Amino acid sequence: MSRQQRLTVLRQRMAERQMPAVLLTDRFSKYSLTELYSASGYVLVTADSLLMLVDGRYSAECRQNNPDTDVITLTAEQPLAKYLSGHRTLFADASALSHLAWQTLEKQCNLPLQHWDASVLRVHKYCDEIAKIRQAAAIADQALRTVMPMIRPGITEKALADQLEMAVRLAGGSKTAFDTVVVSGTRGALPHGRPTDKKLAAGELVTIDFGAVYQHYCSDMTRTFVLGNVSAELKALYDTVLIAQQSARDAVRPGIRCQELDAVARDIIVAAGYGDHFSHNLGHGLGLDVHETPAISPQNTQSLETGMVITIEPGIYIPGLGGVRIEDDVLVTESGSEVLTQSPRAWKEIEC
Repeated sequence: MSRQQRLTVLRQRMAERQMPAVLLTDRFSKYSLTELYSASGYVLVTADSLLMLVDGRYSAECRQNNPDTDVITLTAEQPLAKYLSGHRTLFADASALSHLAWQTLEKQCNLPLQHWDASVLRVHKYCDEIAKIRQAAAIADQALRTVMPMIRPGITEKALADQLEMAVRLAGGSKTAFDTVVVSGTRGALPHGRPTDKKLAAGELVTIDFGAVYQHYCSDMTRTFVLGNVSAELKALYDTVLIAQQSARDAVRPGIRCQELDAVARDIIVAAGYGDHFSHNLGHGLGLDVHETPAISPQNTQSLETGMVITIEPGIYIPGLGGVRIEDDVLVTESGSEVLTQSPRAWKEIEC
């Protein structure tokens, strides 16, 4: 199981970096070791122990999911500091904490904390995790197939988003991975635009960005659809993004640096004259959280490794005209890659 494998890796890192004790606070890191999926509570890890410290709402669930782990119920009479008093140095994951939250945690612990980013524990996915992400991707594909007949002029962006979110649940997802994006026409230039009461119209592109969650693991997919005949300029945008996305997907392999992979797609978009309109990174890691390490960005020199799951999502966004984005989830394998999201990407005009 990935939980035991990840605990072993964590303890190896602790030994290498001389970290005697680590306090996990982030819900995703806590879940990856103990199935505690809550903003509340902590997981304390040492070289030879693992202790869950939670309030009364979660103690029974934690004991059920972790029968071989000590679970402590925190109360006013038995605060967090009581169980940390034997430690002189404590490392805590700070990646998801604000400065104020960090100060509050230090007071609760009653000892100085050292910063540590626990998100690195989740970079590599294990077999059981990959299976769940693969299923989340399949659920997203099924949900999109379900709503395809509804992508027609006259439906509002919001109504389409509502139907898609319902389709995710009917296909077996527990929820969508983030707020669904549906933007059409000139609103396609908004990479993360929220659905509105605007109606889809013939002669427009419509971009849909959504994901499914299956047993806490996420998928993330974007497709852009063509409603009838559109302008030659919009067709040029689509063709450029499609080529850039395909080229980057084909380039995914162990050993390629994130910045090199970003450049594969970005160079194509720049050469086509749209470089100023590709305003975000090529992609990101994917797992329990929809945005994880590594960032597929021009600045990131980290190399891809087997077991990583990333997104490939180039886009072009031109205010007053519209936008195009195509996104897939990709598993890095020993021999190259496996594309997990399978919905068609090719240009296809929807008859209006």
